Amino acid sequence: MAVENELRTVQVQAVSFSQKVQPYGLGIYNRAVHFVTYTRTVMESRNTLPNIDDFLPRVMLDGPMVQSDFERLVVEIDLLRRSAVKILAEKSQDLAFGLLSFILHYKAQTSSSIFRKVATRILENCVAFAKSIVQNIDDSSVIPRLHSCVDVSILLEDGKCGIYIANTFYNYGIGLWRTSCKSDAVLMWRTSIDLQRHFISTEQTSTLLKKLERLAVAHVELKNLQEASAVLNETITIAVKERAEDLTASASIASLSTIVSKFPEIDRLLTMYVNILIQCIDDNKLRLRFDLEVECEGIILEWILRILVAVRKAATHRLIEALVIRLYEIYGEKYPIRYGRAVVSVLPLAAENNNKEQALKTAENVVNRLQAGDYQEDIELASYTEDLRATCSLYISVLEYQLHLQNSVTLNNSVQLWHDLIQTKNLEAVVVDRYALLSNLQMLSDFLELRGDIKSQVLILHCLQKIADGASTQLHLRCSIALAKSYIGLGYSGRVAECLRLSRKLSKSSEVSEDDIMMLYVAEIEYFISIGNLEKAKEKIAIIRKNRDQPEYDLTDDGSKPERHYPFTSNMHILAEIHYTISLLAMEYGCPKEALSYAKTAIKIHNKSIFQRSRRSGGRDRVAAEIDYSVPDVWSSALSLVRSHAQLAAVYDYQGMVRETEFYLTESLKLIQSLRSSYTLLSYYRVLLGDFYCRCGNLTKANELLSTAINDDILDENHMHKTQLEKALSRYYQNRSAEGQEYERYVAAESTLLAALSHSSTTSHSETLEDMLSQLTISTVKKPESTAKTTDDYFPINRLRAAILRLKSRYHVCHEEWGDAESLLQDAALLSAIPRDRALQNMAESHYHFVFATSILQIDPVFTVLQDSAVSIPSVSRSSCKISKDCTPPTTAPGVQTRARKSKTSTSLLSTAQKDLTNVQKILAKARQLVLESYFFASSVCSVHERYAISQHLGQVLLLQSAIGSMKEDPYSPAANYFFELSKGLSLVKDVPAAHEFSFPADEVFDGNVFHSNVLDLNAFQKEYVDVIPCHWAAVSIALCEDSGDLIVSRFQANESPFLLRLPLNRHCSRDADEDSFSFNDALSEIQDIIAKSNETAQASRNIKNGAKTQKQQWWAERRSLDQRLKELLANMEYSWLGGFKGVLSDNGRNRDLLSKFSTSFMTILKKHLPTRRAVRTRQGTRLKGPEVKIDPRVLELFIGLGDPAETDNSEMLEDLIYFVLDILQFHGERNAYDELDMDQIVVDIQEILRTYYESLKDDVDKIDHLVLILDKTVHMFPWESLPCLRGKSISRLPSLSSLRSILQHYRGQRIDVGKGAYILNPSTDLVNTQNLFQTKLDSFDGWTGIVARSPSEEEFRSILNMNDIVLYFGHGGGEQYIRPSQIKGLDKCAATFLLGCSSGALHSSGEFEPWGTPMNYVIAGCPMLVANLWDVTDKDIDKFSDEMFRLWGLYDLASNRMKKKVPSAAYAIGESMAKARDICNLSYLNGAAPVLYGIPLDLVKSTYE
Repeated sequence: MAVENELRTVQVQAVSFSQKVQPYGLGIYNRAVHFVTYTRTVMESRNTLPNIDDFLPRVMLDGPMVQSDFERLVVEIDLLRRSAVKILAEKSQDLAFGLLSFILHYKAQTSSSIFRKVATRILENCVAFAKSIVQNIDDSSVIPRLHSCVDVSILLEDGKCGIYIANTFYNYGIGLWRTSCKSDAVLMWRTSIDLQRHFISTEQTSTLLKKLERLAVAHVELKNLQEASAVLNETITIAVKERAEDLTASASIASLSTIVSKFPEIDRLLTMYVNILIQCIDDNKLRLRFDLEVECEGIILEWILRILVAVRKAATHRLIEALVIRLYEIYGEKYPIRYGRAVVSVLPLAAENNNKEQALKTAENVVNRLQAGDYQEDIELASYTEDLRATCSLYISVLEYQLHLQNSVTLNNSVQLWHDLIQTKNLEAVVVDRYALLSNLQMLSDFLELRGDIKSQVLILHCLQKIADGASTQLHLRCSIALAKSYIGLGYSGRVAECLRLSRKLSKSSEVSEDDIMMLYVAEIEYFISIGNLEKAKEKIAIIRKNRDQPEYDLTDDGSKPERHYPFTSNMHILAEIHYTISLLAMEYGCPKEALSYAKTAIKIHNKSIFQRSRRSGGRDRVAAEIDYSVPDVWSSALSLVRSHAQLAAVYDYQGMVRETEFYLTESLKLIQSLRSSYTLLSYYRVLLGDFYCRCGNLTKANELLSTAINDDILDENHMHKTQLEKALSRYYQNRSAEGQEYERYVAAESTLLAALSHSSTTSHSETLEDMLSQLTISTVKKPESTAKTTDDYFPINRLRAAILRLKSRYHVCHEEWGDAESLLQDAALLSAIPRDRALQNMAESHYHFVFATSILQIDPVFTVLQDSAVSIPSVSRSSCKISKDCTPPTTAPGVQTRARKSKTSTSLLSTAQKDLTNVQKILAKARQLVLESYFFASSVCSVHERYAISQHLGQVLLLQSAIGSMKEDPYSPAANYFFELSKGLSLVKDVPAAHEFSFPADEVFDGNVFHSNVLDLNAFQKEYVDVIPCHWAAVSIALCEDSGDLIVSRFQANESPFLLRLPLNRHCSRDADEDSFSFNDALSEIQDIIAKSNETAQASRNIKNGAKTQKQQWWAERRSLDQRLKELLANMEYSWLGGFKGVLSDNGRNRDLLSKFSTSFMTILKKHLPTRRAVRTRQGTRLKGPEVKIDPRVLELFIGLGDPAETDNSEMLEDLIYFVLDILQFHGERNAYDELDMDQIVVDIQEILRTYYESLKDDVDKIDHLVLILDKTVHMFPWESLPCLRGKSISRLPSLSSLRSILQHYRGQRIDVGKGAYILNPSTDLVNTQNLFQTKLDSFDGWTGIVARSPSEEEFRSILNMNDIVLYFGHGGGEQYIRPSQIKGLDKCAATFLLGCSSGALHSSGEFEPWGTPMNYVIAGCPMLVANLWDVTDKDIDKFSDEMFRLWGLYDLASNRMKKKVPSAAYAIGESMAKARDICNLSYLNGAAPVLYGIPLDLVKSTYE
């Protein structure tokens, strides 16, 4: 302080500028010099700095100066600073920073070398101190001092110090940022950047760019996006200007990828810039301009476009549009190719955004400019024009497809342009960007697949292969796999094998990903399945499964140590494809449940994948219902989804589940329509659905779908699809009985396949791809003379051809063209030997032998009546059947005539040897052998329909063998019932859920269903299906033989062998020419007409107004007329179809002793009337003319079944049976002239012994209490329960013996607990009378729950069915409007149900499929008893019926809470109650015959009491 005070005493006198300065006087600068000198002396003696605030004013003088005095002052100032530094070191920093003000005060003296030298020393001194002062963040003097340094640095143009101070500012900013003074830090960084830019040099640009980048990041973190954008714009500009020369030189390089790879730092900056632009996209102040030359700015904007396209976010679309506009401004007309390059870079994203119209216009503009050929400044890039045109043409096609516009360009132009370009040796000289080309070709391949243009797709895939070879192993592998899958679809299995061998080789590369390996496995599995090598396919599944279960290692094909590990895929598309192929394999192995499960999982995963991809393409606001299948990223998965739907439909078809098949085929078609694919794929899936409707018998819908493809050549690109069309059309014409057109389609189908084989066989690998693929076009060719081509190379084609040949053969068989048929079958046998085809081949050959044998029998004088004769198994007693090996008599006795049939003369061109009847048994034996082999294969691998057809045919063969007496002592003799019955109802199974996404089947799943035993266990059939029937019940199966039109009737009773009848429906008119024919089609047309008009009038009753007397009378007249027609129809069915065989439905009891007496009496009558039974005298004595045939007792029971002749006139029925017996005898060697027999007397004699039988029969004989009708799919629509012989009896119906067995296993002996019931009454609220009749009664039921006058929810309905023993439904229909079929079929338990609405029990015929309808849903659910109506009924009559049925059954008594004690069951079982209640209806047939019972009758029991 003493020094300070002392210095203050030194007064510096102000001197005027006009005052003369004495040379030796003390002027102001001299005094200042002395002051500084004195200050230094005091400081050195005291080691203390002077007060800077007092010191500086004394040396910062104004006014005139002598330069020498000023320089002396400057020198003294420097001495003072140096002394301070020496004495005080860092403590002298206040002086140093203070002297900066001194320098700035005298900034006009910078011309003085002494001043500049001293000023620089002071600045350097301050710069040295700057590092230490910035450590104190809280010091407020830091920033002013640093700014003083900045000012001095700028004053002195000292770049070194300036850069150092700039860095000091930057470091100070880092300190501020760390202490959360982020805004101040940003200011420091900005100052640092500005100062550095002032002193920037080439070596320091990288540091500046880093600082700018850090500043930009800081602005982003502070949400100052506009500032961040501006900083990055500045950064990019600096970086680009630094490399402007290199960038300008690169502008002539077409590939932007090449440019990007050369400047990674610019790419990083631009990526940051793009990210910021995306975040501030809604701000109108987007900076899309750079202070650069045109060429450089254009490259930078293209670069930004490239990054934006890679981001693929919906938010970038507006930014991209702005950039394209800006690029157009920059490039204008001078740079058309560069502008085109920019446009094509964004077209992939344009195909996914919402502004497709603008993108389309832009692409068209580019094409027009390129076609003009005026390239101006881009003349050096002219070689890239074709590539740009091809790319634009591709996206124009895609955009027009997405916008539902007609194509203005042909995709083939793009295909051809790229194909030609790829032949160029230097690809980079003609292709803008190799990687973009690969991407575009992949997209083109997907688009061509979407359009169904298989020819062009294969060409493009070959192009892709060529480019990828040597460039990208991964892409090369993917192309090979895609080619393999394309060839699988074409059936060229040899080419598939080549592609897969190459793929397996490529898969060894380290570049290949685990997803690529999985896709290779998928392709290999599909290939092995397509050639029937199921074991190899199963091995691939095992590899995938082990890879999932044990990810620590990979199982290689040869079992060697794996070279690398492939983790299990997370790609949903690939995962779905794996499940799809597992489904394919499971179906080939005959495992439909697994096939269904995995196909459903494939669909589930594909849907999830498509949804996610759609969201990525269209933004997160898109919902599932708004999925745009036209988005390119979705195409592949969408097409796979279509295939998965078709596969699921195929599995349901395999199972015979008609509704599910229809649903998923329809879904496939809808998906194709949503994809708006070309007519090729659309037509193909229409063909699949049309063929399905043909098989369902719905020819109207089939015609609608197939008619669009008949005159269209759109399927010619794919011979496999074309053949499917021809097959479908042949089936359609077959159903239309248009034989000529049917055969034309067979010929066209075979020609299509032969053309594919012929063209492929002439193709060599040396040919150009274009030539090779041009030969894939289908044309009609003649069958090649040589068939030397290896079957394995074209296995799928040959397999399909074998199916066509079998169809052609069947056509020739039906026309008795045996040579042609045999030749075709021989050719077919050589084409495929996999189990399923082998089964179908054996079936076809068996059918050939069977029809051949039948044709021989038709020209025989004895067996010519066989086709019009009833046949039974058994018909004769085995023990007494002594028939000669030759089934033909040596000679027919003179005058002996057999019953003739009315038919045309045989025109068969059989040889003399073939006409020899001695061969018939051998031919039938061969037919049986073949079809038995077919049956054993079919049980494992064939579809439900195929198994049904094979079983029915086998039954027919056995029937014919039995009829001609060639099955004596044959163990297969009783097997016909086995085959006829166990092939029914196979489709009545519960559906299965989807498999888990990562669940794959073990080998045992497939191995368990490979082949069944080749031995029929008839004892097991008897024990498991027949003997389970209750002892006082009988089951009678009624079916129609589809080939012959005969009725097949079988009767089953416990502990008795089945009895089978084949009843030709025209047998009466074959005996009597005056008898009118009553065919099955006649009856079917009649019942359908009656039901249709009944349904119409039943619904019309609601529209009849009260008081409209005339209208009511007309209505009643029509209803009564329909009632009478139905009664007459049923009577006619019984008379014409069953005739004397109606006893097979009889409930009459049996007395074995009386039956034995009847048999003896019957044989006596035969001896009395038949010449063959009369003894003749010989030298050796009397003997019969031939061996005596003993009629089987089951045949004689048919006579007993006709009833007591005292109660009804059964003479005509007896005559029917007598002819039956005579036919049996004739076919087994006893030839009698029918015309010479006294038929009337035989009838009288048999009536007499029948009368004796019934007079001796006691009332206490056991009778049949209940009859279960097993109704085939062809006869279910008839109310058999109301036939005259069955009316009033307890009858129920089921579709198969298997369903009867299943119900008996679960409900045998069980009763319905009336305390566990529920009802749904008048849910539609319009059945007021029904509600009034039943509500009070139902309300009194103890423990019951009910829903009245409101609609039940589906969950309520489901719970009611599942939780109760009995459910009553009084509403419209069968409740289908309240609960879906899938919910019913999925029930674990289903109550006994009464569906009392209109047509609740109706089934819908579906051709070769089982009928579908509400009753089948309940049967599948395991419902033991269902009462429902076959057609629409009027509410009053059905209410009366229901009320009476419940009363007779005892439901009102047992269920009512008024019942206080236990009572026995009702007097009548439910079947009897229904039978008796029918007659209470005003229209006892039209309404009374409608209710039927599905299942078995259950009795009521009350287990809970008050």
